Amino acid sequence: MLMIDPPIPQRFDGIMRFARGHGWRITLANRLVRAPRGWSGDGAIVTLRDDPAVARFAEGLRGRGVPVVDITCHRPEMALPRAIPDYEGAGRMAAAHFREIGIRRCVWFSTEWSAVQAGFCRGLEEGMAGVSEPVSRIVLSKMVSRSRLDDADRFAKAVGTRLVALRKPVGVLTYNDEDAARILSLCLDVGIAVPEECAILGIGNDSFVCENQPVPLSSVNDDLEGNGYAGAELLERLMDGEAAPAAPVLVPCRGVVARRSTDALLVENPVLRKALSILAADLARPPSMTQLSESVGVSRSTLDRLFLRELGRPAHAELLRRRIVRAKDMLRDTTLAVSDISAECGFCNPGYFAVAFARSEGVTPAKWRRCRRNWCG
Repeated sequence: MLMIDPPIPQRFDGIMRFARGHGWRITLANRLVRAPRGWSGDGAIVTLRDDPAVARFAEGLRGRGVPVVDITCHRPEMALPRAIPDYEGAGRMAAAHFREIGIRRCVWFSTEWSAVQAGFCRGLEEGMAGVSEPVSRIVLSKMVSRSRLDDADRFAKAVGTRLVALRKPVGVLTYNDEDAARILSLCLDVGIAVPEECAILGIGNDSFVCENQPVPLSSVNDDLEGNGYAGAELLERLMDGEAAPAAPVLVPCRGVVARRSTDALLVENPVLRKALSILAADLARPPSMTQLSESVGVSRSTLDRLFLRELGRPAHAELLRRRIVRAKDMLRDTTLAVSDISAECGFCNPGYFAVAFARSEGVTPAKWRRCRRNWCG
């Protein structure tokens, strides 16, 4: 029996993938507090959250000797066998991504707070330790009453003032992609440039949410399909009589899916920040260094020194890095031919594109596309 809320398709996909290979018969009992009439199953997979009736029902099943596996950790005080995403690992992956793009100060945002949000935030704090200012936490439920969590005006007043006051540039990690979309909308409303001043990273990699924003959202793929599969696998072992493991089964996350909301190397120097913004605006037809230096109001030699001092590489190397990043986005998210992507990203010909891409990523563009789609799928 599956009692899973919210009904995230990836979790069901993982459970079904396991079930098909092991002869399971599935009963869906979404948020019921008693078993469906006539149910005499061998085990249950649940997501325990705030509903005490569901928690009591799960405990009642266990009291009758029916194995129960929780695939979240919102109720850590309940001693249930668990298979859960590696929340802290996801936070550390987010920190590594922020560090890669030059972020030295970070903020955690979530609408509410639980052991799950705490795990993500703890990983972010661990990953940024020693290289940044302490991570700030913005938790909406601690700022407004629970009845007002969906109040757009209260949200803008409570969170908007905090975002405006933050020293820029800053990275924001959110509990899920819906929270990331709320932060993005607020940033755009109050005039905070994304990603140049605020890089936003969600968790969950919901492509419907992430790719349908004014600035497409980067997100940590926390592998909820793997989460569902691991929960089913654990339940199978318990139904076969094995003892419950002493610690939760941790499902590794699958990395950061980078989109436009973190597609910038963020620097504090305003001249260099402006120069990078100009470069990013048209990778296919970028200005010359002389034109770029004139646009930002400094000499070419000064701009050369800024690139080397702040980034550790010259402007042409930074341009190539950004072209490769953009090419990866297009390889992953479009069906354009490799030759067309080469032209769109400003490479002089597909052969040079293939050589430059392989030097950076270790494989050709075509092979990277095949591997990435298999990995993400």
